[in-house]
Amino acid sequence: MYNFFGTSPLKSQWRVIYGYMKEQALLDNSSQWSSPSFDDAKHNILCSELKQLYVAITRTRQRLWICENALEFSKPILDYWKKKCLIQVRLVDHALAEAMQVRSTPEEWKSQGFKVRCFSVFSLLVVSSSWNCYFRLIWSQHDL
Repeated sequence: MYNFFGTSPLKSQWRVIYGYMKEQALLDNSSQWSSPSFDDAKHNILCSELKQLYVAITRTRQRLWICENALEFSKPILDYWKKKCLIQVRLVDHALAEAMQVRSTPEEWKSQGFKVRCFSVFSLLVVSSSWNCYFRLIWSQHDL
């Protein structure tokens, strides 16, 4: 998920999460984090944003990578998740990029191509030139 909080219309209003964390005794009283009081009228978009976030998180099959360029907007929810031990925060570097890569065999690519074709979603794919070359190679080898 890329820049969810940075593009959110809530911007700094995500700080309302700190108020919730204080209510739940997840922050000490001496915490330097200021938070606005929750107001239905002022934070009405929060419900919609949380629903979108819920969908993104729950539809993930194995791992969800969250990349943000606006730390001040994402920090409240990241602090909450860290406090609940729900996330790991890592610096993106070459070693992490290599760890994120998953090797796949030509058979797995071929199988996935057939699944896409069988479920009639092939026409919905945006096919890059590399995909196009791959599919032409696979389709040319079979009587489809």
